[in-house]
Amino acid sequence: MNIIKYLSLIIGCSIGWMACNTEESDHLGDEELGLNYYPVALGKFWDYRLDSVWYKLSNQVEQHRSVSFIREEIVDTFRDVTGQLIYRLDVFQSTDTVSGWELIDSYFLETNDRLLVKREKGLSYIRLVFPPQTGKSWNGNIHIHPKTQINIQGEFLEPFDQWLYYFEYVDRNESINGIHYEDVCKVIEVDDENIIQKRYSSALYSRNVGLIYKELLLLETQNTDTSVPFEDRAEKGMILKQTLVSHN
Repeated sequence: MNIIKYLSLIIGCSIGWMACNTEESDHLGDEELGLNYYPVALGKFWDYRLDSVWYKLSNQVEQHRSVSFIREEIVDTFRDVTGQLIYRLDVFQSTDTVSGWELIDSYFLETNDRLLVKREKGLSYIRLVFPPQTGKSWNGNIHIHPKTQINIQGEFLEPFDQWLYYFEYVDRNESINGIHYEDVCKVIEVDDENIIQKRYSSALYSRNVGLIYKELLLLETQNTDTSVPFEDRAEKGMILKQTLVSHN
């Protein structure tokens, strides 16, 4: 990976937004800022179950359902040209967590007292802003062009238009997959639907744990029968549910 190219993108993503939010966080401690909604340290890992549905239209609509597991582990750090600490997360995949893990990718994290930026598959997302407040909104995809295309099952979608991140709630108790979490915040990243496309993305973060659940729906169709739920008339796209199963 071209680290210099990565740094130029990540710095640009941070500086403009930070300049507008200095006074808000100047006199708050780490917990008040909400930095522990995504704790970062070398050696920290998160294991997730991924439940996926992939849609493809050939002679008819095909749905492929799968279950897999991923691990995100902070394995290294480096500093950018401004001295900002960057964390590298290696991403591993497994069919059952018992058969071993295969390295498939690397992500990058930058966090400070105003925001958390996560770079995944070449795209930078402002996943969180600090301090978290119910109703607070931000442009989490400010450095992703809305016409950016992604390939899903051989079909190209432009899923990044009309995204606006906001905190739906902060510090609420939640149960996910039978596990009780305290002090959870919910971020809605996009919730946009019309007759032929649906975009929905949300994430739950728990203090001192990190991301505990994520749901993503990127769907398109030419079936305009709105009496049928979108998930049942979709012709291309994907549904992804990512659930935390273990962490350290």
